[in-house]
Order: sequence, then C-alpha cells, then structure tokens
Amino acid sequence: MLSNKKLIDLDQLIKKKLQLSINQKNYDLALRLIELSAHLQYNYCFNESWYDKELEGSLKQIADLHLATQTISPQKDVIMFYDYFGYDNRGLTQQYLRALKKLNKKIILVFENEGRYYKNEAILSEIKDYAHKEIYYLNGETRIDKAENLFNIILSVKPESILMHLIPWDTIAYLAFYKIKGITRYQINLTDQAFWLGVDITDINIGFRSYGLNLSEQFRNIPKQKNKLLPYYPILSSSSFQGFDFETKDKKIIFAGSTLYKVLGNKLEFFETIHRLLNINKNLIFVLAGSGNADAITKFIDDNNLNNRIFLIGDRYDLFEIMKKVDYYIATFPFAGALMTQIAAEADLPIFLYVKENCQYNDIKDLFYKTDNLKNFDNLDNLIENFTQEYKQGGKRISYKDSMITEAEFAENLDRIFNNENPMEFLEKRENVENSVVTYNALTLESENLYNPSYQKTIDNYLSHWEKFKIFPEYRNDYYKKLLKEDKLKFAKTLYYQITGKI
Repeated sequence: MLSNKKLIDLDQLIKKKLQLSINQKNYDLALRLIELSAHLQYNYCFNESWYDKELEGSLKQIADLHLATQTISPQKDVIMFYDYFGYDNRGLTQQYLRALKKLNKKIILVFENEGRYYKNEAILSEIKDYAHKEIYYLNGETRIDKAENLFNIILSVKPESILMHLIPWDTIAYLAFYKIKGITRYQINLTDQAFWLGVDITDINIGFRSYGLNLSEQFRNIPKQKNKLLPYYPILSSSSFQGFDFETKDKKIIFAGSTLYKVLGNKLEFFETIHRLLNINKNLIFVLAGSGNADAITKFIDDNNLNNRIFLIGDRYDLFEIMKKVDYYIATFPFAGALMTQIAAEADLPIFLYVKENCQYNDIKDLFYKTDNLKNFDNLDNLIENFTQEYKQGGKRISYKDSMITEAEFAENLDRIFNNENPMEFLEKRENVENSVVTYNALTLESENLYNPSYQKTIDNYLSHWEKFKIFPEYRNDYYKKLLKEDKLKFAKTLYYQITGKI
C-alpha cells in the first residue's frame, strides 16, 4: 500500500541521488530525477509545502553550469507563448492565442516537442492566417540541448513577456527561463489543485479561481502581489457528431466527461450516485467520455448489471456536439473538471455540481462569476432530489451561457494584467485551504491503492532497471527475492557484483 511515509522516504532517496548525479556531472540522470520527484509530488501532493526549494535549487545549479545569464532589451508587443502540451482543446493555449491576436501582439509560439501523438491542428489553425507570428519546435537530443535551443530562441526574438503553459514537472523550460533577465514570466496556473515546479521562475501567477490563489499563497510560497485571477471560457470544437454505438431512442441521457481518474475515489461514490439517479426511471442512461484506467468502472457496471445503462465512450473531439444531444450534465467527483462543465453550460444543459466540505478544489463557480444561480450541492441526497425535480418537471431551464467571461473580456483583462493591473480582484476570496489539501492527498492515495495504480509506472518512465536497482533498497530487495526464486545462479552472480561494487 502506498502511503505518505513511503513517498517521503522515496523522495529523500531520489534527492540524495540527485545531488550525487550533479556532482558526478550526470545531468541527464539528475534532470530525470527532478522530473520524477516533481511528478510523484504532482500525483500525490504528499509534502507539507508545495514549493520544493531543493528541486528548484538543483535546477538553478544545472542551469548555471550550462547557460550564461543574459539580460535582454525586450521588443515591445512581442509575446512568447511556451506550450509544453500542444494539445487541441486541452489546457488554455487557444484562449491565450486568441487574446494575443486581439491585442495585436507578435506571437512567438514554442512547442516543446513536434512528435507528440495527439493533434495540435486546432491550435495551429488559430494563428494560421495571423501575420505577426513565429512558430518553433525545440530541437535537441537531450533536455540540456532543448533548454539551450529555447534559450537561444529567446535571445533571438527578445520577447517582453513569456506566457508559460507548462507540465508540472517541466525542467527544460525552467533551465532556460531562469537564466533570462529583463522579461516578465507569467505562469498559467493550469493545475492549481496540485504540486508544480516553477515557483522561482514565476513573476506573475495567473490563476482562474480563488482556491488556486489561496493555495499558491499558503502552500507554494508565492506572495500575494504576484497572484492574479483570470477566469477562462471554453473552446468549442467544430468536430461533427460521431454518433453513439448504443440505442438512445426514447432515452434521457445524463452525461459527464473527464480523465477517468477524476471519478475514482471515496469508494466509487460517483458511480453509486449515478446508480441512484438511474433508478429514478428506466429510460435514464449515463454516458461518460474520457480515457484512463477503466477497470474499477467496468467491474462496477458488471457487478450492478448496468451494461445497458452506463456507457463509456472514450476520448472524443466532438464533445460540444455530444452535449447538444444529451439532457443533463453532472460534474465529476471526487475531482471536478472545469472545462467540461463550461462546455455543458454552452450547450444549455442543466448542471449538477457536488462540492462537499473540505473539497474546495472542486469549487469552480468563479468560472461562472456572472450568476448566482449555479448551485454547489454539499449533500448528495440534495443533489439527487434536485435532479429528480428537474427530471419530472422539465420545462424552461436556467441558462449559464452568459455567466462566463467572454473572449473579448478575456483579452481585455489579459492586457490589463500585462500592464500590471489586477482587473479581476473582485473575485478574490481569502480562506484557509489546508483541510482541502489534506482531503485531496488522501483521495490520491485511495485512487492509487484501490483503483488506478500509477506509482510504479511513473517511476519506470524515468529510470532504467539498473538505476532503480542502485537507488532504491526496496526495489533491490524485491529483485533479489524474485531472482532467488527463479534463477539461483544469476542471483549469486548479481549478489557478487553488488558486494564487489561492480554494479
């Protein structure tokens, strides 16, 4: 069973090896260890502070060894948008590109990798006909090579600002952005509910709700004056409806969408609730879009004989068209999905949000700041009762379409942030988030231990077999036990090499 203690002990081993790797000039391993530590902290948020001074200090140390600090004279109205992901209709790339176009900025769009398996066609189409742009993909065999490439791009284009759209364990961007002076660096706080690297390269932290702002001030060591709010609006895909492979005639459809881990936790409370909703009437069905580990979900469906009532449809690019063809939207829990809820609002669906006590990370009402009508239910019985009334009465619905920031307002407020204003300050609500942080951590461990194991896979993504063997005593002991059982001769040889220091 994974626990906070096990994670903290492992993190200490990683950091011990990290310093040794830097001293030995093994920078590739050092950067992989930094990413591994940050990735595990993102997954489980097990440390008391979400500002990891040791990791950020190690990144600065590596940057100082490879890049000379440069102070540039920035070109007015030139903005770099650094996008780690380059993933259509995910994150906030398209919102920011549209805003930069409206503000007539020269856009320097930099993607971390050209070879991603997912599409960036919609992103590129946003600026296809925009004259004031340059597009780059980082080149290089190693992380250091790519950081140097990014560093040189910055020196060449001389932006006055950088919008950082980063993965939580990004090391390449950190190395380059740390060594450039004279530029304002804006962190787009995408994953505001979890750990991320980059506190010390953040001049302005742009969040979208008070929860993220409070967490940044209380757990990331980011001072109040650096935090700004800018709620976003959804990007609606133009993909045509791809259909369903199940019968929908005379059915009422409850819909939800997210990465599947967001519905795993609290003893599958989300699906227990869906089951209760389906019991209201036999013509109700539930459709879930999204990818991830579905083992616990399919078992729940089978165990409760719901194969003709609950349907998993995987990742879809036609989400807005799907929303037009369903009847109700229920936001996921124990982890909510904000963008999906906004698309539901654009489709004029009734929306049901469950935000119980000490779960402020699910509160997304700041994205709908123009209305007081959107309810957060803190009790599932009340949510089900409200849904039942909606189902029986039907009739005219409350529309949330006009409750979100508009594309023009987003651009205008971004411009004001560029001018060092705080245009959405009226949304800021200061409150203690410690209990919600504790709850979030507990849920991540429950998900790992019961439904969606990713701990070992995460480690395997960064370290080879022999690297794990050398760094982690537990891995070494498990390997020896397995080897002793399967191949005693190989066990003896391996033990000999270990004792003699030849491994």
